[in-house]
Amino acid sequence: MSADRIYNRFGLVSAVLLMLTLFLSNIALGQNNKAALTAERNKIEEQLRTTKRLISDAKKNSQAASSQVALIDKQIELREELIRHHQSSIRSLERSVRGTDSEIRSLEGHIVALKEEYAEMIRQAYRLQLASNPLMFVFASDDFNQASHRFKMLQSYAEERKRQAGEITNAQEELSETRLELTEERASVEQALADQQKEMEALNDDRKNRADLLADLKDKERELRKKQKAQEKERKRLNDEIKRIIEAELAAERASSKGEFSLTPEGRIVSKAFEKNQKGLPWPVHRGVVTGKFGRHSHPTIPGITIESNGIDITTDSNANVYSIFDGTVSSVFTLPGAGSTVIVTHGGYKTVYSNVHYVEVEKGSKIDRGQKIGLVQTQSEGTALHFEIWKVAGSEPTPQNPNSWLQSR
Repeated sequence: MSADRIYNRFGLVSAVLLMLTLFLSNIALGQNNKAALTAERNKIEEQLRTTKRLISDAKKNSQAASSQVALIDKQIELREELIRHHQSSIRSLERSVRGTDSEIRSLEGHIVALKEEYAEMIRQAYRLQLASNPLMFVFASDDFNQASHRFKMLQSYAEERKRQAGEITNAQEELSETRLELTEERASVEQALADQQKEMEALNDDRKNRADLLADLKDKERELRKKQKAQEKERKRLNDEIKRIIEAELAAERASSKGEFSLTPEGRIVSKAFEKNQKGLPWPVHRGVVTGKFGRHSHPTIPGITIESNGIDITTDSNANVYSIFDGTVSSVFTLPGAGSTVIVTHGGYKTVYSNVHYVEVEKGSKIDRGQKIGLVQTQSEGTALHFEIWKVAGSEPTPQNPNSWLQSR
């Protein structure tokens, strides 16, 4: 190997070390993905804890059977989601283990090559007397350009030797740490498999509990139908009153706008801001589970019964705080027997409705901020649930919106 080739080896060594750096960056990226999966799992597990607690509360109330079924359905849904998450994590971890093992074997081969190249560089340097008589190496040049080239090489030689030796050592240490990480990842795979099995067993228990509860409700179907009829009557009364008040608010607006509903400049700004937050609006309660769906749907436990709802029911903790989901103005506050108080908040061309509230802390005409407390959820015979609606009122006629299309996903 010539002296000039020794200098060119520096580029090869640096290129391999660059590849090692990129590999370690990929490991860091995999760790970020693992962190994201962990955060998602924690979110699901927090929802499961909330649902379990609400099921426990519902069991204490013999009249909350329908809510209990809806909560168990949600728990089953969350467990299935958690199992899919475990499966995804296992696949991701296994891919990471296989890929990292392969990369480590490849890099170990490169490090061996680096050491051989480094040793050869030193041997050639001594043969050329770079260590014992470096000036003779320069004076032995064929011409001035070669002498200049060799002189520059000598200047960087000692420093480069030390740097490369240090980088090889660092690379070996990092690979050793990576092997330790792989051991931990393999342990994580085993833990994820165990967690998945545990969730599968819990899921089977949930399905059995649901079947037992439905069998019990079947024996009480006549009583439940009678109770459901009374509940639907109350629901219709509330629906009609909410719609009547919204239409009365719009009529008052038209009366002040020459017969047409016309948003003020401020109202248009609020409307656009509200729309831009679609799928990102906060929930009106901190914790809870949707136990009553939007729109026309079959009753979850009684065959042949159809429910019509302009919003959703969110079962939550007793006396949970109710919050406004967006900036606006309180346009109505009213109370119906059996339905608690209802608060309507106007956000330009949209209105949000919060029913089954008590200890209301706002009044008609007051400005309200996003996240501001409205009151507390009232506990009824069927449990503790907030009825929540969103209406679009800018247009030919007011139209109820599906809150699930507006609120943040949970």
